[in-house]
Amino acid sequence: MSQENLETLRRAHEAWKAEDLDAFLAEADPDVEWHTALEQALEGRGGIYRGHDGVRKAWDEYRGEAWGGFMSQIQEIRDLEESVLLLGHLDVAGRTTGIELRQEFGQLVTFRGGKILRSQDFLSHAEALEAAGLRE
Repeated sequence: MSQENLETLRRAHEAWKAEDLDAFLAEADPDVEWHTALEQALEGRGGIYRGHDGVRKAWDEYRGEAWGGFMSQIQEIRDLEESVLLLGHLDVAGRTTGIELRQEFGQLVTFRGGKILRSQDFLSHAEALEAAGLRE
């Protein structure tokens, strides 16, 4: 099961990089919850997107007029049996502001039936490790 989860996450990551929403949604459970953190750093609010419609909304916001988009650079993936911890960096660009940002990033992802059920984003590796019950 855990290898299946790792492959699901890799496919989702590749779909994001390829800007392929349909392929991205194919890796998400219909009841998916995406708890974002980037908005907290830039706008003072977090976001929760639910279901495929919520993911579509997040997709559109991250690729909309204000954002030039962002790409994640994976440094490490940890298999935690029923979940996967991803550690890396985000490269973010504001389309209208021209601001560029490189941000440490973590993501704790849980699965159901080989699909992403819940994704929790963090703006530091320490926060992500703590949420996963790990310490470094």
